[in-house]
Amino acid sequence: MDPLTLDVSGLACSLGRRSLLRDASLSAAVGESLAVTGPSGSGKSTLLACLAGLRRPDAGTVRVCGTDLAALRPAKAAAWRLRTIGFVYQFGELLPELTAVENAALPLLIGGSARLKAYATAERLLDELGVGGVADSPADVLSGGERQRVAVARALSTRPPLILADEPTGALDESATDDVCSLLFGLPERYRCTLVVVTHHPQVARHADRHLVLRTERLLDASVVGV
Repeated sequence: MDPLTLDVSGLACSLGRRSLLRDASLSAAVGESLAVTGPSGSGKSTLLACLAGLRRPDAGTVRVCGTDLAALRPAKAAAWRLRTIGFVYQFGELLPELTAVENAALPLLIGGSARLKAYATAERLLDELGVGGVADSPADVLSGGERQRVAVARALSTRPPLILADEPTGALDESATDDVCSLLFGLPERYRCTLVVVTHHPQVARHADRHLVLRTERLLDASVVGV
């Protein structure tokens, strides 16, 4: 059995007096993809923030590759996150003034990698993900699908064991959504990582190995609740 990348138990989180998560648990192993669906405002992004160590839960534990995120001090947590977690956002969140390869190399450069090595890694990933031809193009001239592929290359650049994606197809048309889904959900096997995607689209979640639903503050197995 592949080792667990993500192990969450008893997670609780609230916003003011509003409870978003209560006794939530999940786990995911190397090579596995997990999707979490739920309506807007149900707490999906809050869950993702807790998984990334960007938000401290009110209760429960989040362990990524065996590390308890709550035990890390802020500066150490930031350095650890840079090496361990890759992020893909709804709009790609690329820096428009930079080229595709410059965007993809950013995590490596921030982490202290030599410039030539960082750019070589970024170029290789862009080629592998089918957008090598736009490596020198400014991010603001790329199509939505191209931007998301560059964002995936950026997320993979440090070879993190965990990839977190927040509504990664929310800004794409149907054709580009299918294209990006095929790419994203192929990452765990191709790069031996773990993928967690939050989305409000059940059709996106169907690509995942497992599908959980966030409903009334709890994470439920989609097959049990009939989604």
